[in-house]
Amino acid sequence: MKNRGSLVGMLLIFVAGVLTGIGISAWKLDTRGGGDLQSGKVKESEAKNEIRARISGLEKMLAANPDNLEALIQLGNDYFDMGNYEKSVNIYQNALKIDPTNPEIATDMGVAYRRLGKTDESIKFFRKALEIDPNQALAMFNLGMVLRDDKKDLQGALKVWKTFLEKAPESPHAVMIRPWVRQLEEKLGAKDKNVNENKPE
Repeated sequence: MKNRGSLVGMLLIFVAGVLTGIGISAWKLDTRGGGDLQSGKVKESEAKNEIRARISGLEKMLAANPDNLEALIQLGNDYFDMGNYEKSVNIYQNALKIDPTNPEIATDMGVAYRRLGKTDESIKFFRKALEIDPNQALAMFNLGMVLRDDKKDLQGALKVWKTFLEKAPESPHAVMIRPWVRQLEEKLGAKDKNVNENKPE
């Protein structure tokens, strides 16, 4: 009976997740398409209420079974979506203790740390994800963002994003990265040219 109850609980959480996704998608379509702003706010509020309900259910589930990896990951994601990045980091840390070789969790940790303004920690976890899986595209994408925007390390960002395009040329993120790579190449090329021109004879 205990297993059956757990299965029903997971099913309810899954359904809530699907409904939340539908709610969020509908809200984005409304605001992007110039729809009724008030209606968009209502849908966003409903989606957040459903996330809160799912968080409550996941916390109860984890109180009974703290090593439930799937529940931990979902809870970390839900706290992230609610803007509670500190809590999200704590949950992801617990998940990494259970599965320390999971590149997706390490990537999520990096993103959460960046939202907290902790860029060094963010870079550390993106690199950890790439140590586990050198083909982890989202870790490369986000690492390049932190290097370019937060650390102003243009050479580092260019190197990471070129590797991304070699390993994941068909990724949806590749469409964004290609013009960024061209911009960085032009900027760094112009910088190198200026340096060479200003060298004493």
